[in-house]
Amino acid sequence: MLTYEVYLRQRWQAGETCVKTLFEEIKIQGYYGRYTILAAFLANYPRPSYAPTLPPAQKEFSYSSRRLSRLLGQLAVEWPETDRPFLKHLLHSNELIGQVHQLSLRFKQLMQDRQAEELANWCADAEGIPVLSGFVRGMRQDFAAVEEAFRSEWSNGQTEGQVNRLKTIKRTIYGKAKFDLLRLRVLTRNWTTPPN
Repeated sequence: MLTYEVYLRQRWQAGETCVKTLFEEIKIQGYYGRYTILAAFLANYPRPSYAPTLPPAQKEFSYSSRRLSRLLGQLAVEWPETDRPFLKHLLHSNELIGQVHQLSLRFKQLMQDRQAEELANWCADAEGIPVLSGFVRGMRQDFAAVEEAFRSEWSNGQTEGQVNRLKTIKRTIYGKAKFDLLRLRVLTRNWTTPPN
């Protein structure tokens, strides 16, 4: 080992601290000893005080289809600042995604402005897009009802909310109680005084 000590010291000071690499290098020079002997010999060598500088790790980020569809249903000014460059690139690089984005914004505006008379035109534009054709087909099955929903001031949101609340309560006590307890839990929400 003493034959190779000068070479090992030079390499160590140059920054090569991998025992396996040094073992391969001195084997070429004629070293016939074992790897473990070299490892034990180099164990006493001082480690360099500097730490290797590596670039900071970047977490890979991906968009789920649900998140993308939610973001593309918004105006560009409503997008979070971190998502804006990617979404702009996506819209400019794929014409179909750009069309879907514009149509979804237009549909949203028609709903907000209650423009039922423009709905037929929107359907004609959207049915040529494969992603929206199923949606348009479903609307056309009962087009009169959809048009009326666009015109009407009334909403069944309250009813849907109450049905959702009832189902949630039912799920929490499923298999644990009878109908009497479910009835009490649904009704007690509206009581201002304790029941008799």
